[in-house]
Amino acid sequence: MKKDYDFIAKIYDPVLYLALKPIRIAVMNEIIKYKEKTILDLCCGTGNQLKLLSKNGFKNLHCLDMSNSMLKIVKKNDCPIKTYNEDATQTSFENESFDIVIMSFAIHEKDRNTQEKIINEAFRLIKKDGFLLVVDYVFDNKTTIFNKIVISIIEKIAGEEHYTNFKNYIRNNGLSSLVKKDGFKLIRNNRNLFNGVTISIYQPNIFHSLIRELHSGVIQ
Repeated sequence: MKKDYDFIAKIYDPVLYLALKPIRIAVMNEIIKYKEKTILDLCCGTGNQLKLLSKNGFKNLHCLDMSNSMLKIVKKNDCPIKTYNEDATQTSFENESFDIVIMSFAIHEKDRNTQEKIINEAFRLIKKDGFLLVVDYVFDNKTTIFNKIVISIIEKIAGEEHYTNFKNYIRNNGLSSLVKKDGFKLIRNNRNLFNGVTISIYQPNIFHSLIRELHSGVIQ
């Protein structure tokens, strides 16, 4: 998988930058009121989402990825984003370190076990009144056949393991079968890219937050 990421880092922006720009803008518009909040892009890739936020007045931006090749691109042009070369399933941050955690096109490319670990880690990192914003694919009766074909081709180019995980993600009904089981409640979602992509916003479930505090010894 690491070799796949090294290859993807070289082609990601030239191939997808323009296509994904409207989605990056849509994400920014979702959180435009939170410019002073602490934001983490988990599995940040080449960092284009946070670069856009930085250009538009967001200040406290953090970017994590396990690929050095991706992070080298993030660091170009001296953009004021703090970068971390870490595994998203087990980061070095303390509990409730961030107001907002963003994951853009990161879940579908992982195997199911890794997906669940990343969601759990995101839950651990988000403050009680914060939220998780996930951008990823959705295939249902609203998604055009043409769009499904185009997305599938792009994912196949990304590598065999990547494509296998993508197919399993779609087969498992994507986010709808994953995130709701891991301590979050869905606040809203917006469809983009001809209904092939969803921007979904989740807040930590209060009940699960209390359980987390009990396990960590915060509540005596």
